[in-house]
Amino acid sequence: MKLYELTAQHKELQSLADDGDLGTAIADTMEALEGEFEDKALSLIRVVKNMDSDSEALDAEIKRLQARQKTIANTQESMREYLRMNMEASGITKIDCPLFTITLAKGRDVLQITDPDIIPTDYLNIKTSVTPMKKEILDALKKGEDVNGCRVVTSKSSLRIK
Repeated sequence: MKLYELTAQHKELQSLADDGDLGTAIADTMEALEGEFEDKALSLIRVVKNMDSDSEALDAEIKRLQARQKTIANTQESMREYLRMNMEASGITKIDCPLFTITLAKGRDVLQITDPDIIPTDYLNIKTSVTPMKKEILDALKKGEDVNGCRVVTSKSSLRIK
């Protein structure tokens, strides 16, 4: 039997028991259902725990591949820079071959900021950020104060496995 089916049966028996005392048969059936429910829950958590190790292995592999990717990218950049420096030093600006053409392009003007503290305000973007102070609002609402646009709600229950 599936977990949701056990839950439905348990709820049905609970409502019968709440309506009146129907004897030990319902109590015994509920106890059996609870035992079966617990077995299903334990099996489910065992699967979740096994998935934890798979997830950790995947995280480790992702980190390894990201490090390898970064190494390859750094090697590519280093090789391009090596070729650029040598083409520049030798005065060669173009190399043709059947598959591609290598061209040494002249550098363009770029800004280098030497001291950002003395830049005139006409050349500065000033940003202002407005964000709600969630902890303070929650504290105020819990004390009974009214804060427009806010209310206290209860989050969904959480599952803890120790």
